[in-house]
Amino acid sequence: MSEPMTVEERVSRQSEIKARLSEIDTEYSGGTLPEDTQREWDSLNTEFGEHDDAIEAATRRAAQLRALAEDNAAQGGTSRSVERGTAPSVIRRPADIYDMSNLRNQARSLDEMGSLCRDNAMRAIEQGRFGYGVRKEAAQENVERLLNECDDSQGTLARRILATGSPVYERAFAKAMRAMSTNGLTSEELRALALGTNGGADGGYAVPFQLDPTVILTSDGVINPLRSMARVVQVTGKEWQGLTSAGISVSRSSEASNISSQSPSFEQPTVKPTRVTGFIPFSVEIDADWSAMRSEVTRRLQDAKDTEEANSFVNGDGTGNNPGGVVATLSHYGAVPAGSSFGSDDIYALEEALAPRWRSRAQFLGQKSVYNSVRQLDSNGGADLWVRLDARTPSQLIGYDAREISTMADADTDGNRFLLFGDFSQFLIVDRVGMNVELVPHLFNPTASVPTPTGQRGLLAIWRNSSKVLVDDAFRFLVKGTSS
Repeated sequence: MSEPMTVEERVSRQSEIKARLSEIDTEYSGGTLPEDTQREWDSLNTEFGEHDDAIEAATRRAAQLRALAEDNAAQGGTSRSVERGTAPSVIRRPADIYDMSNLRNQARSLDEMGSLCRDNAMRAIEQGRFGYGVRKEAAQENVERLLNECDDSQGTLARRILATGSPVYERAFAKAMRAMSTNGLTSEELRALALGTNGGADGGYAVPFQLDPTVILTSDGVINPLRSMARVVQVTGKEWQGLTSAGISVSRSSEASNISSQSPSFEQPTVKPTRVTGFIPFSVEIDADWSAMRSEVTRRLQDAKDTEEANSFVNGDGTGNNPGGVVATLSHYGAVPAGSSFGSDDIYALEEALAPRWRSRAQFLGQKSVYNSVRQLDSNGGADLWVRLDARTPSQLIGYDAREISTMADADTDGNRFLLFGDFSQFLIVDRVGMNVELVPHLFNPTASVPTPTGQRGLLAIWRNSSKVLVDDAFRFLVKGTSS
């Protein structure tokens, strides 16, 4: 080993060696190994023993130093020599939390395997180093919530975190990103990449969980507030299945009398996350430094995802692969007459049109020009429309939070749906956990007579999500009237 390795790195390397030895044994079970494979087998076993010796020596040195420190403290600073060669009776090596083969050996059932994966995934997020613009505490809290509430009994999400969070995987991912190719990766790094993408229907390479915007929190709700307003769930399977009801009926009755039928009507909405792709170009110069590239890739992924969602979650028509947008799929509205501007009476009428049961959690959603028009309605303060709060809290319109989003229409064109009011807990956003990327080594200018390289490379990012209005009655919107 030409470069010094820490004990943790040696333990991790031993896990890789054990995995490879297990692969060889499975492939040639009951047979003689070919000459080159036999040489690899012997070399790996020799290297494993060298790591064993190095770990034991390092552990012995650490024990001697601890003994010196303890004796020095006990004798008021006067140290005594430690007998040469003294070693602890039991050598404890730090466990490799990413070693799936070790977990499989420990687990006595599939359920226990899932539990062990979750425990190690929790340790992985504590050690995680997160990307651009992400508060570590918020990211850790979100991943912990996903593991507690969204992961399945087999630990699908926990396994992904362990597969994509290991030092070997990040090293392999970084090399692949820099070179836009897997050429030059070691066999261990190639196997790590393969483990990270196993079972993925989208292909490509799984984004390390520390950089994955489908796993960590990447938006503060300022650019696109929908995620902070809506009900957001994550799934590891193919679709979300829910249960909604308009409510149950109750009645009073005398003692020992028949109880009237109170059977509620239930609906079982399903939301299947559909594929979203985003292409992220960048110059070849950035690949010289992984730290810079790591931050840039994370920022680009966040921005691309947020921009797409701000439009599709508002204006998606719910057909085919399109999400059900919170504006486009609604049917209950109040019309502003064609050719006229809306006034304060329209705003109050919109509030009154929403049933009282939804008003307690209701919010407004509209674009900036609409809110500016509302402010002009209240130039004398008589309508008492606005309350301006501090910068961290949204302003309020007639007592309700008013959120801004740029992808809604303005109030100038007939047919535009320009102001939404409702209980956004009845608007559902479903994310399938996990983002993958495909590598595009060179981009070419398609408009040139002879396509030439542009000096750029690119990542094709692939993720899945969708949205749906669960209860249509929970929303009302204003629409600019159309001419008859």
